[in-house]
Amino acid sequence: MASRERSTPSITTTANTMRSPMLALLIYPLTLFVGSLFSVLSPTAQGIRSSSQASPSPMTPSLASSVHLSPPSPVNYFARKDNIFNLYFVKVGWLWTTIAFASLLVSQPAYTSPSTHQPRRLAQALLRYALATAAWYLTTQWFFGPAIIDRGFVVTGGKCEEILRETPVEVVEREGSVSRGLERLFTAAACKAAGGVWAGGHDVSGHVFMLVLATSMLVFEAFGAVRRGGFGARGGEKKQDGDGDGEGEREGDEQAEKEGEEGGVMGVWSLRFVAGVVGLGWWMLFMTSIWFHTWLEKWSGLLIALGTIYVVYILPLGAPAWRDTVGIPGV
Repeated sequence: MASRERSTPSITTTANTMRSPMLALLIYPLTLFVGSLFSVLSPTAQGIRSSSQASPSPMTPSLASSVHLSPPSPVNYFARKDNIFNLYFVKVGWLWTTIAFASLLVSQPAYTSPSTHQPRRLAQALLRYALATAAWYLTTQWFFGPAIIDRGFVVTGGKCEEILRETPVEVVEREGSVSRGLERLFTAAACKAAGGVWAGGHDVSGHVFMLVLATSMLVFEAFGAVRRGGFGARGGEKKQDGDGDGEGEREGDEQAEKEGEEGGVMGVWSLRFVAGVVGLGWWMLFMTSIWFHTWLEKWSGLLIALGTIYVVYILPLGAPAWRDTVGIPGV
């Protein structure tokens, strides 16, 4: 009973310290709003949009037109889908996210300092990563066949226009198998690779979804790994277990400081690398919000990503059973 009573204020304090990354989530809707507004008001963006505008679909908002293909000579470098940041950062964004996350686990004292809580922290951090990865993979890559985004596009009336000049039977015969034929018909990547045009439905922005999910996950994990105030490493654990006298607190602070120093150069560069990935991710989100997709498609990608973050990082603060399973970064 005493242990349960002591855990209550610690969770309350943790919830208070996690307000910073939760408030930071507001930057995402603000970024999409500013970028989408710029895409409507800027003559440059309007010109690019007009040069690549296809026939509007019934679900396309009137404030923005569908921009899924880059024009031949876009005025802005970031309006080109073959720009270097899109090819080598966004297209393999989850690889960069994984490297940044792994760098936290091998460099930050919260995960490297030996303690009774270290194995649990590591296991829960890996579980949170696995949940975020599963959400990214099922939404954008594969969901027992086409990904959730592709399935939603087809359900809302989308199709591979060039491919459908042939009948589905002809496509299957040409591809040599039913599974490959259906992939050509019902997945965006395969459709475009075959020279088709993926158009007509609600195309949730996979870029927005991935960039928001990846950057916010890294912010929560990095913030949890480095924060102090009684939840760092062994010094924080002493206080959490009820060691509240002045001398004990001083010892805890000294221990936390010592463990911070143990992180050394590797810990500092790990945080810099994470900051670089998050910063570039935000910039590419801003570029996506200006040059690609409709308002509704961008905001639906945002909502799916924030829903995932809520389940993995915010819900545990108020749900003890779920908190015991996935944990809280750094606690």
